[in-house]
Amino acid sequence: MLISSLASCAAVYGQTVVIKHVSRHKDYVKDFYKNHLIIRAYESSKFNSFKFIDGKDDVVYKPNHHNDVGLGFTYKIISVNCEFYVPVFGQNNNKYGVTHSFDVQTYAYVHRFVIDLLAQVYHGYYLSNVNGSVSSNLPPVVVRPDMATKNISLACQYVFNDEHFSFNAPFYQNEIQLKSAGSFLLGGGLYHNDGNADSSFIPSQINKADFFGDHRFNGYSYTSIAATGGYAYTQVIGKRFFITGALSAGCGIGYSSIAGDNMNRSSSKAGPEYIANGKFAAGYTNDKYFAGVTYVRVVTEINSVVPHTWQQDNMGNFRFTVAERFRLKKSLIPKSDVIKID
Repeated sequence: MLISSLASCAAVYGQTVVIKHVSRHKDYVKDFYKNHLIIRAYESSKFNSFKFIDGKDDVVYKPNHHNDVGLGFTYKIISVNCEFYVPVFGQNNNKYGVTHSFDVQTYAYVHRFVIDLLAQVYHGYYLSNVNGSVSSNLPPVVVRPDMATKNISLACQYVFNDEHFSFNAPFYQNEIQLKSAGSFLLGGGLYHNDGNADSSFIPSQINKADFFGDHRFNGYSYTSIAATGGYAYTQVIGKRFFITGALSAGCGIGYSSIAGDNMNRSSSKAGPEYIANGKFAAGYTNDKYFAGVTYVRVVTEINSVVPHTWQQDNMGNFRFTVAERFRLKKSLIPKSDVIKID
């Protein structure tokens, strides 16, 4: 997708776009780019949830998640992962209902830029806080097979100390962080989320009177833009072990709307949005093998149409990965480290 976008730009301006691998400081980052193929196997759990917040009370919905197993490889600038659902890691459909999903999460680390692209389409949720803000007269789990959501986001951050700090090392295994280092991050993103259901998202058995202004809506959406800043750091322990943490946060402005049920027409307004983006990784690595865990989470919270209320969305994934680096005697593609798009 990135190459296609660059090609489009090149076509408009009549220039040649060059994508070139740039090695980092050799004392801080060891590079396996030129002569190695990285093969990985992993177990992955993707997630998302959303909640409606009014003061200290909230209504929280979650899909019935399942774990996947995956295989992937990284070679030069190409990294591909494929995941498969294994029934042995099955969901408790009898308790939480059936969730159908299309979930693509891409995290690209291209030289000085971190690009996060998420596209999630989920159908089938359950009410997860019956014993919280919602009346305890309901069953322990309220299944909502009628609910469907779509979540799309694109964020980009600039890594200031790219020469000494590597995101690729824990997440794509084609580099190793040799010495502890960190970097400030600065960027922004675009976010869109919408949902619909056959009946109201707000249960009629809500404990708090006048929750969400007593509106009972079965459709919502928001679109927003935000700027973020943060810091990332990798601590190297004993040359083989590492812990990586990255956190960025920011704010922006968004346009939200709700519709349906006891409303004669849709209602919408612009308001503030807050966002937090966290990444964590830890594990063991040497020149041949890698074993570690990674965790990515994005939380957005936007001011809803009803005064003093908010909508929050959580999305991300947790992954356990083992990988092996294979040294190649011959390059699989032309030896040039440059890709040119005319």
